[in-house]
Formats: sequence, structure tokens, C-alpha cells
Amino acid sequence: MEINAYIDSYTEIWNELKTDFPFEGEKVTDQDKKLNQNKMQGFSNMQRNMVALKTMDAPARKKLSEQLNANFAAMLKNVFKFNRNELAVLSSMSIMDVSKKFFKMARDFDPSIAVQDIFQASRNLWIVNSLQVLMGLKPEVSESVFAYSMLYPYSDNYLDDRTVSKSEKIAFSKRFKQRLLGLNSEYFNKNEKAIFDLVSMIENEWDRKRYPKVYESLLAIHEAQTRSILLMDACDLSENDLLSICIEKGGTSVLADGYLIKGDLTPEQEHFCFGFGTFLQFVDDLQDVREDMDGSLTTFFTRSAQKGSLETDFNRTIHFTNIVLDELNCFSANNTESMKQMMLKSTTYLLIEAVALNHDKYIGDYLTKMEAYSPLGFDFIRMRRNKMESNRISFMRNFESMFNKEFEPSLMAV
Repeated sequence: MEINAYIDSYTEIWNELKTDFPFEGEKVTDQDKKLNQNKMQGFSNMQRNMVALKTMDAPARKKLSEQLNANFAAMLKNVFKFNRNELAVLSSMSIMDVSKKFFKMARDFDPSIAVQDIFQASRNLWIVNSLQVLMGLKPEVSESVFAYSMLYPYSDNYLDDRTVSKSEKIAFSKRFKQRLLGLNSEYFNKNEKAIFDLVSMIENEWDRKRYPKVYESLLAIHEAQTRSILLMDACDLSENDLLSICIEKGGTSVLADGYLIKGDLTPEQEHFCFGFGTFLQFVDDLQDVREDMDGSLTTFFTRSAQKGSLETDFNRTIHFTNIVLDELNCFSANNTESMKQMMLKSTTYLLIEAVALNHDKYIGDYLTKMEAYSPLGFDFIRMRRNKMESNRISFMRNFESMFNKEFEPSLMAV
């Protein structure tokens, strides 16, 4: 598995990208923004009705489900301009059905796990479901996909914990590597036992001798996570080092998804998965610029913000996303163009949202230029995020309780 070759390939692509402003054409008027904001607020009000599920009978829950599905589809169509084909692709991913199964599996595996950790792990399902649709497979949560997704809250959070020393993280990383290699390794605490049990679940589905690349991909993401420990003392790291770490961590994470779905990939599919993971890592890091800077964590994009060049690297990220998604034709699905446009619209909004949430990190008139292409006003985006953060845990618990009811889980009626 040529991980270094992929890092070099995408680093070269990044360095050669245009840095001009990525959007052109029709802008969103202030009036349209206000209309969109009213639609978003209406959908949010409907979501709050999920609290009432505890007292609803089955017919009422079904009716609420239908209303939520219809309103969600309407919001995506009217606010974010998803067309019918793109909505059909999103519906085919069966996100709510898969999420319901995932939540149950998580509670069966660890009844004490925090609901926010289940949500964090379930984010990987969007990626997995997208790849499954592209591969012409039915979206589902296999035992190995569940296990890999759950490794995020158990291992990634530990490696990101600033209260854990660098030496402790390195020692844990060595034990984890031994287990991924299939060697006997003693776990030191309850958290490590859970991690080792999750690896066993992957071994139950994928034979090490028949599917060696499954385990090569897991070792690759483990190596990337271990290397990211360097970010704790990143003052002396160059921009190229920081970019390389970012590309490696993101790329290997989705590469592992691809192998856990299918067991084997073509070289073209492998290259796409690596690029897909890379731009998703870029999106995450751009959204977390303020949080990372406040926590003294250095990433490629916090360094960029400190230098006053975040606008340039944001532009590059948009162009990078377009280049990666142009490779979707390596899959056999007949809806790759609709999937591409759905992914592009989704990630573009997440990136615009990142500018709104980190508005003080951008200079000049960049904010005004970017907001002109946003379907929502930046003040509204920040207000919604603040409300979501203050009610986040309550919302997650209500969402989980929905899955425990006789609730129609389909995402939307298209």
C-alpha cells in the first residue's frame, strides 16, 4: 500500500492548485437569505417535537416522521438547491435506518458509552454509506464497519486528549499496533479492552490471510494517528510537515473505510478514497481553526491563520474538492454525477459555514465576498451554532430516544 506515494500525489496537487476566489455567478440576495433562514427555523421547530415522542402513540409518531421527512426534503431543495436526483441519492443512503441500527449496536457493545461519543462515531456512516452506494452495494452497518467507526471515540479521542502526556500516548499506540498486527498484547484499562474487542470484531469478518489490505489500511490510519501526536509539539514543524500529517490522517481514515466495505479496491478507487478522506480532513480542520488555536494545537490551517494566509488556503480547499470528486467515475454506479453534485453542495456549505464560525480569522473583505454566496447569513449561522451547542446533549438524547420508539426511520420521501 503506497501511502507515501498518495501523500506525495495529493501534496503536489495541493501545491499546484489555483488560489483565486472559488465562486462565481449568481449570488444569494439578502431577501433570499431571510426566506431560507425562516425555512431553517421552521424545520428546527419541528425537530423539537421529537421530545414529545415519549408520549406519542404509534400513529402519531408515524405522522411526525412523515412531516419531518417532507420538511427535510423541502429544506434541502429550497435552501441548499438539491435537485430531485441528488435527493434521491441521499435517500438511497438510508442514513436514518443505518443510524438506528448503529445506535443499538453501540448500546449493546457498551451500555455506559456517552451519547455524544455514539454521535461522533456515527459520523463515519455518512462516508461509508456514500461509498457503498458508489460501489453499488446496499447501505448497511457491518460488524467491521461498526467496530472501525467506534474506534474513533475510544482511540482517536484519547490521542487528542491534551491531559494525557505524549509518552503515555506513544506507549498506548505501541500496544494498539501490536493488536492490529494480530499479536498478543495486554490491555491496560477498560478503554483499551474495548479497543481490542473492536479489533476482534473486524477479525470476525475479514480473514487476515485472505484480505491483508484490510489490515494494512488499519495499520496505515494507526500510523497516521501516531504521527499526529507530533502536533502536540508542532512549533518546529514546517508547513509541509503539517500538510503531510493532515493529508495522511484524513486519507488513511477513508481508505480503511473502503477496504472494510469491500475487502479489496482497484488502484483508482484506492486513490479516490485517499483523496476523499483528505478533503474531509481539510473541512474538519477548517471548522476547528478557532478551537484548535484556543487549545494551542497546531494544524496546517491554524498555521495558515497565524500567517494571515487562511483565505488562500480556503480557496485551495474548494478547488481541491472539485478535483477529488472528478475521480468518482472509478466506481460503477450509474448515479455518480448526482452523487458528485450532492457531495459538492454538502461540503461547500460546510466550508462556507467554517468561514462564518471562524470569522475573526479571515481578513479584508473576504467575509463579505464569501457571505454573498452563502444561502444563510453569517450572523444566523453563528446564532444557530450557539443554540445547538447549548442544547447539544439534550438534542442527542432525544434523537437516541427516537430510535427506541416505533418510529419510521427513513430519511425523507422524495
